[in-house]
Amino acid sequence: MNHMANGLFQSLHRNADHTLDVLKFRLGLSRLSPTRFVIFGRGRSGTSVLVNLLNSLPSVRCDGEILKAGVLFPFSHVLAKCADSRSSIYGCKILSYQIKQVQPISDKEGFVRRLYDNGFKILYLKRENLVNHALSNIRARKYGFHKRGSQKLHHDKVTVDTDELLTWIRSSEMLDHYESLLLKDVPHLPLTYEKHLLDQVDHPATIELICEYLGIENGETRTDYRKVSPRRLRDSVANYEQVVDALRGTPYAKYLD
Repeated sequence: MNHMANGLFQSLHRNADHTLDVLKFRLGLSRLSPTRFVIFGRGRSGTSVLVNLLNSLPSVRCDGEILKAGVLFPFSHVLAKCADSRSSIYGCKILSYQIKQVQPISDKEGFVRRLYDNGFKILYLKRENLVNHALSNIRARKYGFHKRGSQKLHHDKVTVDTDELLTWIRSSEMLDHYESLLLKDVPHLPLTYEKHLLDQVDHPATIELICEYLGIENGETRTDYRKVSPRRLRDSVANYEQVVDALRGTPYAKYLD
């Protein structure tokens, strides 16, 4: 009961703050940032690293998952957060499952288009290797989601339940199709974790590409996020051969080492 009461209190408090922010924006007490963007995609695809990198640029304010918890007016919430930032360049991260499952949006398929029509440029980040993406989700739930600075890294191999792995892969694949639907005919900058964020050596070129797309000044960037898992699957999975057997003959076998 205490847990339920605490959850209800947090929800009421969150929506009270949300409603106040929306009201201030609607009354014209705050204005939208001239340059605004959304990082759109799935979790465990490098979105947090990209937020961290962009926040190190001068004049950029980039929030994390502002739609992680349900709010009464999701679209107005994004606008209000932008206006409340008081920044000339504002961005935020919105994950596809939050549109699909978390928020009370009447026209879910038109949500990203509506953001674009209101001046938000879309940076679409995805992870191409579905097996690595699934394993990243599994490891994150065992060892934690992100490591920064001097936090301890876990390089232990994990024993993977192949049914769980396939469930994660298929879930990611379904979200991939859903994201394509939401982005249909919506101009956006496509980015991939593997090409643009996996190696730190690629970060300067990635940020230069984004700055050019947004029409903002480039600068030196840094991130204190560190990759949690080993790069090769066989170095990360204790029962790697079992995983190979489970994926043999499927469309996902191509993602193995």
